[in-house]
Amino acid sequence: MKKIKQYLQEDKWFILGLLILAFLFNYELPYYINTPGGTISINNRIDCDTCSKINGELNMLYVSEYEATIPLYLLSYIIPNWDLEKISSYQISDETTEEIYERNRLMLENSIDNAVYVAYKEAKKTIEVKSQKTEVLAKTLKSKFKIGDEILEVNDKKIDNVSEIKQIINEKNVGDEIKFKIKRNNKEKEINVKVREENKTKLIGVIITTDFEYDIDPKIDIKFKTKEAGSSGGLMMALSIYAKITKEDIVKGRKIAGTGTIEGDGTVGEIDGIKYKIMGAANNNIDIVLVPKENYEEAIKVKKDNNYDLKIVKVETFKEALDYLKQ
Repeated sequence: MKKIKQYLQEDKWFILGLLILAFLFNYELPYYINTPGGTISINNRIDCDTCSKINGELNMLYVSEYEATIPLYLLSYIIPNWDLEKISSYQISDETTEEIYERNRLMLENSIDNAVYVAYKEAKKTIEVKSQKTEVLAKTLKSKFKIGDEILEVNDKKIDNVSEIKQIINEKNVGDEIKFKIKRNNKEKEINVKVREENKTKLIGVIITTDFEYDIDPKIDIKFKTKEAGSSGGLMMALSIYAKITKEDIVKGRKIAGTGTIEGDGTVGEIDGIKYKIMGAANNNIDIVLVPKENYEEAIKVKKDNNYDLKIVKVETFKEALDYLKQ
């Protein structure tokens, strides 16, 4: 004990310095730092026994994002294209960072469902709904729901899709309670939620989505890493699935990247962070970048401002993207 005290006394400033450094590099501020991202090859993310090898590269684009510690916060004012973003800008209502991640994970699952459906329908391959579940994707107001809750029944009626829930809500008066049977952490429970009104629209303070499980032929295996989340890779997933199951050479030896959500009807939707994604594409020598129409003007501006040698193509639907690649 005496030696320990002596050591502490002799090296107290060194120890204090280590503690301060540990605090600075581990204390997280209420910001994210967005930086130029990169590409993720999707060639080997979709696999099946009869799938063909893609001639070239299909890539998803991503934004590099870090939770801001004090040193990173300060560096963001020095390093070009390191931009601060308040965590609150990512939140819907009072979400925690864990709930934001869970929402993005569910969005990835929904995006994969849509990509599979769109690709198989366009390829005229067998796809049938095997099962479906309706889940809470996000909370827009404080409520008894949690993100990921599966909705089983509404007012003792079995629910199959989001439309049925919307109809029940619209038939109620503001202030009425609706009884929900939900599954949370594999346990069933009941909660009562009041109908509210906002901008002349009746709501219950949540965003709900329906996820599907399909019977498909040919069978495919889609691989994603645990930390990957979000829906912005939907378009590129659909294109890769189509290329694999049809064996059509839509890539033709090119390095193609893209971004955009995908809906069940093939609509390509807007994404965040297009600036950083275009920078990532340029850093990885991509030939063609497919972007949603809502992001096109900003993408072109980033290209011109940085004199990038990129072909940027605006797409509104999966079919439009596919037809362009087939040219």
